[in-house]
Amino acid sequence: MTKKPQRLRDSEKKRTPRKHERHEIFFDQFPNENPSINSWSSCVSWLPFSVYSVSLCLCGLFVVMFSAAWQVPVLAQASGAGFHHVHLNSTDPAKAIAWYLKTFTVTSKATVGGFDGVASEKMFVLVSKTTAPPSTALDSAIWHFGWGSPDMAADFAMHQANGVEFATPLSKLASGTVFAYMKAPDGGMVEINSAASRAFVHVHLTAEHPLCAADWYVRHLGAVTRAAPRTGPCEAPYGAPSEPLAVIRSPAATVRFDEISLIIYPRQRPGPVVSSAGHVVDHIALSVNDLAATLKRLEGEGVRVLRGSQAFGSGGKSAFVEGPDAIVIELVERL
Repeated sequence: MTKKPQRLRDSEKKRTPRKHERHEIFFDQFPNENPSINSWSSCVSWLPFSVYSVSLCLCGLFVVMFSAAWQVPVLAQASGAGFHHVHLNSTDPAKAIAWYLKTFTVTSKATVGGFDGVASEKMFVLVSKTTAPPSTALDSAIWHFGWGSPDMAADFAMHQANGVEFATPLSKLASGTVFAYMKAPDGGMVEINSAASRAFVHVHLTAEHPLCAADWYVRHLGAVTRAAPRTGPCEAPYGAPSEPLAVIRSPAATVRFDEISLIIYPRQRPGPVVSSAGHVVDHIALSVNDLAATLKRLEGEGVRVLRGSQAFGSGGKSAFVEGPDAIVIELVERL
């Protein structure tokens, strides 16, 4: 029988609505047939509010976002965690796994902790079966994840020829970076963008206070950051929405676990922030050396433990904690 990740009761998932002004953004004009390259003369930003209507500013990714991230202080790091896996929910895990295997040639079939999925380099994408379609609402901390591409034009054409449907056209930014978004199984979304290799490269998150969220990952889980010392509070005010797409794109931050970046942008809509559990991307998982000691330390630091240590496959152990903006994080003990 396929095991399912720990779920929180609905009453535990709700959070206080945000107080900043609501900015309505509609992105329903992307062509879904015969996409062409769009050259944008100014640095633009991302934001989907329909899972399939997306624009990402990779100029912002490499300029605005990282410069904002460098404003976060280099905190004393805990014993560093590593990136273990992304955990998905699917009504048809076998079909979802087959899609990832066909779409990304760097992946291979894998079973880890009793869950089927795919391996990509040193990390995994694992899948649990659900009876009802998982939520695709953009009301949790996890937005999407993605792989790199050293030749976006060739890879884009290859994916189209293989039947992959894209949510956005192949787009070229003023920085020269090229990106596109795929429609993934169960209403999910996967990015490919210019990179040195075709490896799995990032998970994109949103947060009420991105700088605070980055601080949390560094302080509690030993994430790596290039941030310079910051003198002000982490609750930095949001930048004004800017064109195109009236996106709030500042402040932003990036931290790393192993070779995987967690890219953290501001949330864009007011309303409750809910747990990532039950969404198409249910949670992320990090690896730690001593699970019992890690849980004891985190509890002492005020981190909420959602589920204590339990078996993770044959001989393994894992536990669940809550991170910034109600993100569910699984901690898997290194064997």
